[in-house]
Order: sequence, then structure tokens, then C-alpha cells
Amino acid sequence: MPWPIPTSTYLAVLAALGMTVLNIALNSLLIDKKKLARLRQEFKEYEKLFKKALRAKDEKARLKAERRFKKRLAHFEKIRSELMWEQSKAFISMVVSLFIILFVLIPYFGQRTTIAYLPIGLQRPGVSLSFVFWYMICGLAFGTLIQRAFGISLTE
Repeated sequence: MPWPIPTSTYLAVLAALGMTVLNIALNSLLIDKKKLARLRQEFKEYEKLFKKALRAKDEKARLKAERRFKKRLAHFEKIRSELMWEQSKAFISMVVSLFIILFVLIPYFGQRTTIAYLPIGLQRPGVSLSFVFWYMICGLAFGTLIQRAFGISLTE
């Protein structure tokens, strides 16, 4: 039997906060930020070289740029695969936390049970939210706040 509404609302907020902190901690442990920045910078350099080869108006300059790019193509592919692996680590930790939510916490809160109300609309008391939607709202809010508070960014 699910908990009554104020208790379930606060417990869902705590679950979202805990999972957000866990996800951010896992990302900071798994992802090497310096390596990620270095790989992104190197990837940008290869993109510049490729664009230069495509934009060259002089045939001789274009062939020279293409040869330089082809010589470095194997290294470029290696960098791209390393970059994709570093970025996929964050996705993997997010999927693991999502499975924890789906299979562990939903049975305690109920799948369709209202645990919070969104004060929007003409209805009273508002739009009812199930655990999944309330968790998503709280998780997004806490994720943004925690990342800004600690200066963490996954995109830089």
C-alpha cells in the first residue's frame, strides 16, 4: 500500500535528490574531464582540417589538405571512438539509475497513485502527478541546481 500524500511526496523528493547526487558522483568518478576536454579539442582540430580540405579552392591546396587528413584518419577514428566511450559513461550511469527507479521504487510508491499535485489549471487542487512524473520534475530540478552549485557541466 502506498504512503499517504505528504509522506510520499517528500520521500519521492528525497529519492530524486539521492539519485541525482549518486548519478553526479558516478559521472565525476567515471569520466576523466581533462581527457574529455583534450579529446574534444583534438576532434575540433580534425574537423577544421577536414573543412579546410573541402573548402580549398586551389586544386593543389585541396589535394595537400586531403593527403594530410588521410594520413591522420586512423588517429581521428581512434579519438572519435575514445570520445564516444567517455561520453557514453554518463549515459550508462543514467540508465542504471533509471532501472533502479523503475524496478525498486515504483512498487513502493504505486504506479498510478497520486503523490503530488501540480498547481496548474482550473481544477482544484491541480494536476495530479504519479511517482514517475514527480520524480522526473524533482530530478531535473535538483540536477540543474546541483550542477550549477558545484560548477559541474557534462557538455564542456
